Amino acid sequence: MERVIAQLQQENERLAQLAQRDWLTHLYNRMATQEKVDEAIAQRQTGLLLVIDVDQFKQINDRYGHIAGDQVLQQIAQVLRYLAFKSDIVGRVGGDEFVLYMPLEQDERFVKERARQIKARLREIPVGGASFPLTASVGGSLYQPGDDYQSLFDRADQHLLEEKRRRRGRAAKPARGGRDGIAIDMQLIREELSEQQPAPGAYCQDYETFQRIYRFVERRLQRVVGSVYVILITLTDGRGDYPALADRGAQMDTLKEVILHSLRMGDVFTQYSSCQFLIMASDLEARDIDVITGRICEHFYRAVGSEDLLLHHCYPLQPAQKQAREG
Repeated sequence: MERVIAQLQQENERLAQLAQRDWLTHLYNRMATQEKVDEAIAQRQTGLLLVIDVDQFKQINDRYGHIAGDQVLQQIAQVLRYLAFKSDIVGRVGGDEFVLYMPLEQDERFVKERARQIKARLREIPVGGASFPLTASVGGSLYQPGDDYQSLFDRADQHLLEEKRRRRGRAAKPARGGRDGIAIDMQLIREELSEQQPAPGAYCQDYETFQRIYRFVERRLQRVVGSVYVILITLTDGRGDYPALADRGAQMDTLKEVILHSLRMGDVFTQYSSCQFLIMASDLEARDIDVITGRICEHFYRAVGSEDLLLHHCYPLQPAQKQAREG
């Protein structure tokens, strides 16, 4: 009985540890980070907090895909773990936002030097064959009497935003305490949301993002007259079945490249299954579908040296159905 109880306790401890960790980087998650930092502040009444934000991380996902983006986040976590002391607290508190808390009594010069070290190490992380420079913005704040995690984070985040503005050649606005001091910078928002260096070819996205775009287009078609088609491209073995696993990976990679460069920049596509791609093409007529699929088939068959491997089906996108009014 004692053995069973001990095993249950170990399992509960393991699950408690997992609940505190970010699934991708294994750093502390946002809630655990706040709890750990608040505990450290209560005990030591000192410290400094750095907020690290990856610049234009969305561009990495857009250009190289979410798998590459996840790998970059994991490498960032490794760098921060390497730079952290044993008593430091490192967490991932947002998609591309990290926190490093150091329970040390230091000055502003130390904060700036630590931020410089972090940015220098992150620049060494390769992205897309080192063709995409990885940069980060880092804001820091020193403990002040009465601080907790949230107040430290807010000040560090304001300094981070000021750094972003300075890098864009504009004078930074002085930080003011609290959320009332957050300056709305439309140019900064525009630059962060916009795709800075659009890659040639169609817009390749993961399935969930494709689904969101699909639903947005459905809504838009309620108000705007347009023509949008969804095309399903299926890879087969030429006899009506899916290709063998040994051939499937390489053929799907080839098909992805063919689709990417056979469509326009305004078209969107995603991998739907292990042997299928979905395409959303706009501003065309039904007769244009045969032209698009014919071009994809021609280029793919030429690349793999075989024919009759692709099937395609399509349907026109319709406006989203208006919800029935209540009452």
